[in-house]
Amino acid sequence: MSKDALRAAATGSAAEPPKTIFQYLDDARVKQGIAAVAGKYLTAERMLRLCVMAVKKTPKLAACDPATVLGAMMTSAALGLEPNTVQQQAFLIPYSTRRKLPNGQWGDVLECQFQIGYRGFITLAYRSPRVKRLMAEAIHAGDHFKHRLGSGTFLEYEKALVDRGALIGAFSYVQLEDGGEVACVLPLEEVLKIRGRSETYKTLVRYVENAQTDQDRAKAHAKLDDTPWVLWEDDMAAKSAIKKHAKLLPIASNDALAVAAEVDNRAEGGGLDLRAMTTVEQVREVFEEGGEPPALPDGTAEQEASREAFGTVARGNQQATATPAAAPAEPERNQAAASGGGKRKPPAAAAPAAAAPAEPQRTYAEIADAIKAAKDLDSALLELDGARHLPPDQAKDLKAMVDRMFSGD
Repeated sequence: MSKDALRAAATGSAAEPPKTIFQYLDDARVKQGIAAVAGKYLTAERMLRLCVMAVKKTPKLAACDPATVLGAMMTSAALGLEPNTVQQQAFLIPYSTRRKLPNGQWGDVLECQFQIGYRGFITLAYRSPRVKRLMAEAIHAGDHFKHRLGSGTFLEYEKALVDRGALIGAFSYVQLEDGGEVACVLPLEEVLKIRGRSETYKTLVRYVENAQTDQDRAKAHAKLDDTPWVLWEDDMAAKSAIKKHAKLLPIASNDALAVAAEVDNRAEGGGLDLRAMTTVEQVREVFEEGGEPPALPDGTAEQEASREAFGTVARGNQQATATPAAAPAEPERNQAAASGGGKRKPPAAAAPAAAAPAEPQRTYAEIADAIKAAKDLDSALLELDGARHLPPDQAKDLKAMVDRMFSGD
């Protein structure tokens, strides 16, 4: 039970409804916090307008935990990147995540996730005082590409205009202001490893693999095809090369390009704690002092994530609304990708997965009731996915129930 609910029960008064994100955006403290961290590239007024527009364009953001939306706004403001605009510098994206709720039960909560776009990294690279020029591209089998390190270091690249062939890698090239040149090349194997760390991509691939009928598989494929790694594979590959390159560039650890790479890496893996980024002190520690981006307290290994890019999938009627955090305590301060990094504190060791609280397995009756309450096929299939621990005959009965309910879909 929340503090407000306990107070209401003790006093006999009705608990106040949780604030909406629009109410938080009207809070003067929020504007002060954004103004405290925003630099010369983005004002607090502009950031607030962009956030309002983002929520109106993507209504599910209004249902997200407001603290995660505010944390994403503070992060975007500190980087000086405009979210959810045609410039595609950064994105505020709603995700459905399976978490243990305050009442001890497991449920789906909507949270905002922050991602930096390919163009956002390019923008940050050209703001860096050490970078004169940056180029990053995906490499295909039909392209002309040669790279060699050593005394005769060189890089040659020419994109084939037709018959480019399959993706085989990506590279990032930077010319420094002092005349130096540095490059980072990622072979396909490394690009695929980076893609495999994306929570969104991993989850949707799992849905495709676990689909039990052609119809289910087709629907799962449609969702997978709407993810950035499928829609914009070349851009994501080039962005990955830039983020890797960021660790090699001779730039300060608090250079926006270096920080952006660290933030995006943690966010893409689903482990960035945006609630912590609602305080000015935390934002300044990350962006001005080169500190580690805050990680979720329970770590991704302790969660059963259920995420979908640019939208969410609810589990029937069981989707829970996360309790909004209070307004931040005294809050204060083009398609290509680039990033740089300096020395950083090593990330804290993750807690052993065995210590994570295990989600209780539901009974046949509980799953059957959840399926009956499902409003659409996707929700029912997610409930059915939780029946793997049941005996085969019970799982088969539940599958037949879903087929009967949605035979016309």
